[in-house]
Amino acid sequence: MRRFWHDEMRREEMRKGRGDVKNLRDFVLAGLLLAIGVVLHYITPSTGTPVKPDFLLAMLFLCLLCFEDAKVGFVAGLAAGVLSGLTTNTPGGFLPNLIDKIITVGTIISGSVFLGTAIALGVLPAEVFVAAFVTAVLPATVGNVVLVALLFGALMQTGRLYQKATRKVSS
Repeated sequence: MRRFWHDEMRREEMRKGRGDVKNLRDFVLAGLLLAIGVVLHYITPSTGTPVKPDFLLAMLFLCLLCFEDAKVGFVAGLAAGVLSGLTTNTPGGFLPNLIDKIITVGTIISGSVFLGTAIALGVLPAEVFVAAFVTAVLPATVGNVVLVALLFGALMQTGRLYQKATRKVSS
């Protein structure tokens, strides 16, 4: 089983009696990742349909990959839903964004849940599904895979450097 840098940091914090500090650090880092994601979501242009690719999902996926705490994951999903709902171009798209971020397990499923919820709520006509899926969900899937792969590697590298620095200071 692969061990992540934050697992070792958490164990060290717990040994020192500072587990709350680590938990706060996770929430702050998740907030920073989501802030980057909301900027990406806001500046991404529409693709000719009422929906647009959602790169905020990439930051949510990084949160879910980096933090093992279910509370951080749930709060990050809820926050991502609210943030993407506030910056959506789809009129009436707040609720579909909130729902898809809370139950998301991948970009294709998230996009399908968003489109399905928007159609069920009458926000979008059913005829838009295929066009929106092809022009927004599929490009977002490719973009999110690339973003998560690059940024996860960078975060892991940063964590290793941070862990080395804290070991030297505590020695």
